[in-house]
Amino acid sequence: MNWQWRLVQRDCTGCGICADVCEHGALRMTPATAYPEAIPLACTGCMTCTAECPFGAIEVTNRG
Repeated sequence: MNWQWRLVQRDCTGCGICADVCEHGALRMTPATAYPEAIPLACTGCMTCTAECPFGAIEVTNRG
């Protein structure tokens, strides 16, 4: 599967919860940015990041 991760920056606070809960290493927080970065090939589409984000700032879709 080809999963696409999208951050809605206006809703993201940079809290890092999404990166903390991602068991596949598909998201990471870096000192250079206030927002999480995606590692697209690592995403399995489990949707844990979307479920745990308290701000609804993450969208994950299957691109087939």
